[in-house]
Amino acid sequence: MEDFETAYQLDQAAACPVNVPAELAFEEIIKNRTAPPCSLNDFMDYLVYVEHNAESLQFFLWYYDYIQRWSGLLPRQKALSPIWDPEKAHEPRSRFITYSHKRARSQKMNKIISIMEMEGDRHQPENPFEDPESRASFSSSRPRTPPSALLSPTESTKGDWQPFTIQPFRDEISRIVRQYISENSPRQLNLTPKDRDSCLRAAQHTTHPSALLPAFLVAEAALRSHSHPKFISWSTSNSTPARLLFLRALGVLLILLGLALDTALILSRQSHFLRILCLLLWWPGLTVLLAACSRLCIFLHVHGTRQLRPWELFSGNDTLLLPTEEDDNENERCLLNKKKHVRGSSSRSSTRSSSSSSSSSPSHSRNNHSISSFVGADPLRKPSLQTFGSRNDFADEPWVVLDKRRSVVSRIACATVPVQNTALRLLQDRTAFFAVLWGGLLASLLTVASLFVPAANLFL
Repeated sequence: MEDFETAYQLDQAAACPVNVPAELAFEEIIKNRTAPPCSLNDFMDYLVYVEHNAESLQFFLWYYDYIQRWSGLLPRQKALSPIWDPEKAHEPRSRFITYSHKRARSQKMNKIISIMEMEGDRHQPENPFEDPESRASFSSSRPRTPPSALLSPTESTKGDWQPFTIQPFRDEISRIVRQYISENSPRQLNLTPKDRDSCLRAAQHTTHPSALLPAFLVAEAALRSHSHPKFISWSTSNSTPARLLFLRALGVLLILLGLALDTALILSRQSHFLRILCLLLWWPGLTVLLAACSRLCIFLHVHGTRQLRPWELFSGNDTLLLPTEEDDNENERCLLNKKKHVRGSSSRSSTRSSSSSSSSSPSHSRNNHSISSFVGADPLRKPSLQTFGSRNDFADEPWVVLDKRRSVVSRIACATVPVQNTALRLLQDRTAFFAVLWGGLLASLLTVASLFVPAANLFL
């Protein structure tokens, strides 16, 4: 899998925008190695609530995990699902498959295909996107495909077609097709008709990862070139829209007050040098205004905090991170058993302690359930990160109704949390620095221009 990671990261510098630091690269977020508010959870929240394109990331995570599990199959199992070749199967090729064949010497595509065609590896390879602690929990949560009778993965299948039930992961591929590929599926990917038709035909004949390669390339291109840069830019904002609007109004007000003071000093008989006092209003006003136009609150940035998003403030996701009453009872039983064990209650106490710990294991596995082998320290328990589920629609979530009931003051003075990501702080530092710099330059120009205006000497 080291070669697969190398192939995946090929041309990373060219694909990643220049203004995005290496610590916030697409690969780092996918591996969940970035701290909030740029973690994999935050990326999924952005795709669900802001961009409305979470299907690409959901399919992307599943596909790479599927390649990892496919590489761990025995050669005789892989032989049941050969690689999909549109030319040999006499099927029309999609534009991505055609593109990959034209680039026969492409290192990226050749390495991906070679890794998927490995026949000699009988051991479970190491997943470059997976931590050792999360591998065990995930492998136990993914059931192997039983050789049972299954339906066709598409509704447009011919009537005489019979699924290859002995192929590995056949039922999972069928579910993926119904979930992401088929027309009107719950999480339908934005595929062209040729790409969708190619995936449907390939999935009918094989469960090899190459069957869904066109869909993966579409999802990767959308995430890497469009969603990721926009997510980084969106994450640099540390304020709600209401607060940003308030800051813009505050900046304009300070500028107008400076102009009013400058006008009064020009019309009076006071010294010209008193007009320099207007700089004290123009510089802060222009700085706040320029920073707010860049979606940054200077005051929050100085304290290193950001305001919570509406779904973070009201959603039930936070309750998932809190211990339930059942968990508290189980923890109390564990503590009691430990006390009995310390007091020397012989083997019966130790047996009770082991049974108590085993009874708490379902809750522990539930709270630390991993839906993807990309999981790092973050348990990723968000429902939107599940591979299978309903349509990505948040209109019925509780926070939507609660957010509409909020007052303007509560939107401006929303709760804050620290910004944990150092790389994101550097981006915000750059935005704040340029806001202060340009604000000072513009304020200085206005002050110098005011000094050359002759006094009207209308009053003292």
